[in-house]
Amino acid sequence: MIINYIFIAIVSYLLGSFPFALWLVRIYTKKDLREGGSKNTGALNTLRIVSKEKGKAMGIIFFLLAFILDASKAVVAIIIAMNIVPSSPIWAVTIATFFAILGHNYSIFLKFKGGRGAASLMGVMLYLDWRIFFGWLLIVLCFMIIFELLMGGKFNIKHAISEQIIGRLIGEVFAVYWIYFFNIFVFYPVAPATILVLIAHKDRIAEQVRKIRNKTYFND
Repeated sequence: MIINYIFIAIVSYLLGSFPFALWLVRIYTKKDLREGGSKNTGALNTLRIVSKEKGKAMGIIFFLLAFILDASKAVVAIIIAMNIVPSSPIWAVTIATFFAILGHNYSIFLKFKGGRGAASLMGVMLYLDWRIFFGWLLIVLCFMIIFELLMGGKFNIKHAISEQIIGRLIGEVFAVYWIYFFNIFVFYPVAPATILVLIAHKDRIAEQVRKIRNKTYFND
């Protein structure tokens, strides 16, 4: 039984390690995601880089492609895990989710660097229970808007979604608490995966705090 879980962890990590967004952008624009925008290899930075190079329409298309691929690799890991250990799906799904996002954030193909895991986490929730996904999304958006308003300045929803990291992460923590009461099966994989997402955002938290102190947060 233990060997099955070890196998799930290895396969999930390798699946999560595939930097699809990096490859897509490099093929289409000849640019390296790690050298522009937020220097992140995820869907949002794909949107920034491709929009800058090829226009907003193509930026949105490549954002969706990157999001779907990053979400799908975690879902594929879950499907494999549930087939390997059908008798204990909750542990299989939890391990698969954790290591898929670990691979995305610390890819073996990128010298253990990578994205921040948000798209993969959302893919997991959408696959396991679409109601959880939309509830989570609503909670996170509400916290982003609330914190953006609390910080003053001229409110802009696009700015809030792009830059409001503190509100977003607090919203994600609150959403995990809500998931516990709504669907305990989904709570187990989402809770530890959320910790990985929070850790991956530590640099963006520091950046936002710096901008707030320097009163430049709304100048982006």
